[in-house]
Amino acid sequence: MNKKTKVLFIIGMVVAILAILVAWRVISNARIANATHETPALTVDTAVAVVKPMPILLTAIGQVQSEHTVAVQPQISGVLKRVLFREGEHVHAGQPLFLIDPAPYEAALASAKAAYLTAKAQADREAPLAAKDYISPQNYESSVTAATQAKAALQQAEINLSYTSIKSLIDGLTGNLAVKAGNVVTPTATIPLVTINQMQPILVQFTIPQQALPEVRHYDSAHGITVFVNHEDGSGDLGQGKLVFIDNNVNASTGTVMLKAEIANKHVQLWPGQYVGVTLQLTVQSDALVIPDSAVQSGQDGNFVYTVVDNKAVIVPITQDRQIGDLAVISKGLKAGEVVITHVPRTLKNDMPVILNTAQPQSRDAQSQ
Repeated sequence: MNKKTKVLFIIGMVVAILAILVAWRVISNARIANATHETPALTVDTAVAVVKPMPILLTAIGQVQSEHTVAVQPQISGVLKRVLFREGEHVHAGQPLFLIDPAPYEAALASAKAAYLTAKAQADREAPLAAKDYISPQNYESSVTAATQAKAALQQAEINLSYTSIKSLIDGLTGNLAVKAGNVVTPTATIPLVTINQMQPILVQFTIPQQALPEVRHYDSAHGITVFVNHEDGSGDLGQGKLVFIDNNVNASTGTVMLKAEIANKHVQLWPGQYVGVTLQLTVQSDALVIPDSAVQSGQDGNFVYTVVDNKAVIVPITQDRQIGDLAVISKGLKAGEVVITHVPRTLKNDMPVILNTAQPQSRDAQSQ
């Protein structure tokens, strides 16, 4: 090999080495760039899908009704002498409410009693005479009839006198007092003296769709149905009771059926006419699969959740059966033990790496909800 050839060889080697170095640098820069643009892992809150008993519920809006309402009306005419209660006061069965001036009826009773005693004495005197035919049978029968009529008049006078004291027929809460003492009251008045509503127990009337009627009847005949009452917006606890009535027809114009529940109303927290929220607990599903409802997402193809598989977020389509409080009951798509992301960041995508947030252990298990 001559000198010129050696020089060319050396130059070629240098060029090759430089090319290799340049290529290595380009590849290294590309790797660094790719590493720089890798998606960072997101820290997420999670929960474990668990199986637990969950109720099957039916909700409605209802209106409170008194189980027994009495409109108090006078049975006789007279001057209202006294009012023996305060309007709005709770009264008991048998408690005196009003006193109508008894004087005219006491006088009528005394007159009726005298007339009866006179007629009875006349009939008693004629009885032995009639037996011996000293008087005609017709005269004796007239005396007996007069005594009987006088006795009836006496009984009516006693009843009328008893009507001067008006008593409550039920335990309940009195309403507005329509007539004050000193006014004349009559049985023909269109406005009652006062209206009394029974408050304990009390009824809640509501309607359900006709499609739910077979299920309600089934569970009602099997074990009865517990009814929970809350405020109209669904908040609070206003008591619970039992379903006591299912109407015998479907409202053709609305397609609904009317039901009633009886509530103890121990603290008189329910008031006639009040609108309330009603929840029927039909039964309890013992093997419901439950996750926090915050884990459920909605998309164009329906509901889905993000599960965590090998530290990556994976979209899983689901079917949600119902929501109870802050828990969702899942009928399809998940199995017990699977980990779902409960609070989904807006930047989270399918197959994105995630890190489980260990700072919030209570969110790791739906059962703890």
